[in-house]
Amino acid sequence: PEGGKYRNLHGHSFRVRVSLRGERQREEEWVMDLGKLGRRLNELRECLDHSFLNDLEGLGKPTLENLCAYIWRDLAPELPSLAEVGIFRDSCFEGCVYRRD
Repeated sequence: PEGGKYRNLHGHSFRVRVSLRGERQREEEWVMDLGKLGRRLNELRECLDHSFLNDLEGLGKPTLENLCAYIWRDLAPELPSLAEVGIFRDSCFEGCVYRRD
């Protein structure tokens, strides 16, 4: 709101954790190729890093909860083993975790 503490443009640093759950694939003996996961996460980072999150379509208000849900929605179609997305703002000792039940 006008005159509010967060009214002016400001930035934060976030740390994201993505967790997978599933049976290991017999040939590879892993749930997912982490190289492939890393490339996909880098694509997402490119979209979010140094962006004005208020203008990011589909995010809504850039709260930790909304960022978790946004990242989940972005990754879930390609990652059937996606189990959890956590986002943390370590400088403020804050975090949020979104899990599939």
